[in-house]
Amino acid sequence: MKQFCLEFLGARNIDDVMKKFLDTLIDTNRSYSFFVDWDKVKEHVEQYKVELNILNSLIGSRQFDDDLRVILSNYPQVLPVIPILLAIRELNFKVIEDFSTKDLHIVNYNFNVRVLTQKEIEDIVKFFEKTGLKKFFLELSTKSIQDYVIGVEVGLDTHARKNRSGNAMELLLEPIIKSIATKENGFSAVLLQKQFSILESNYGIKISQSIRNKKADFILTKNNGKVIDIEVNFFADAGSKPQEIVGSYIDRQNELKKNGFDFIWITDGSVWRGQENGLHRCLNELDYFLNLHFVRIGLLEEILRRV
Repeated sequence: MKQFCLEFLGARNIDDVMKKFLDTLIDTNRSYSFFVDWDKVKEHVEQYKVELNILNSLIGSRQFDDDLRVILSNYPQVLPVIPILLAIRELNFKVIEDFSTKDLHIVNYNFNVRVLTQKEIEDIVKFFEKTGLKKFFLELSTKSIQDYVIGVEVGLDTHARKNRSGNAMELLLEPIIKSIATKENGFSAVLLQKQFSILESNYGIKISQSIRNKKADFILTKNNGKVIDIEVNFFADAGSKPQEIVGSYIDRQNELKKNGFDFIWITDGSVWRGQENGLHRCLNELDYFLNLHFVRIGLLEEILRRV
């Protein structure tokens, strides 16, 4: 670790830094934005506002099948909305007609917008019956399909939490990194989840073949020609093994140095408390190795100012 980083942290040596690192680890990197992406929910619902209003006419219909046939015939644009009512994103999928029969009959459904044949219309009418959507419109839904779909979209968005959990560090650090870049006034770009090849194609910065197709969490370019790769991750559960990527990040730093680039690793999570050997190696071999506390007290800003 660079000497100025030790001085910034008030540490006499690497052992002091390691103690400070371990003492300030946090148990979660979830912010409030982790739970539901409301902007995405709103965007998805707004996308089908007209189609949802058309389907509203089916609520409590006394001639449901006939009304559905008319809608499918005259307004095929409602087709992509139908799977969403069942919390499904796919527009093409297969369903087993009856699992109890000896010969399994599999039905293919296609909910892409198109002019439907009479048989396709009847298949979808049957789909409403078999999946319970007809019962939903006649017995459960009383006001607005749009309100129901908002709930469905919230539910679907919870499945995205797995990805958000992996990306939570990026969500947490992106505004901090962009704020530092704006304040310092010496940065020309802050790129998120891009391959290094973008530096050559968009910024005319020569790079070696060894890193061309590798992706970085953050790539920062400075007006002085400097390029910084920031990698971020969080190790929260006992199954995580941060030491498995220690070697790969040390190799990453060495490859970047050949191109004249700098490397920063920001990581956190309680699992690091059982990884003292890997932690000691990081602090000895990586120029810049931080946890979220180090970022919050200004070390990342100091590093980006100096490189």
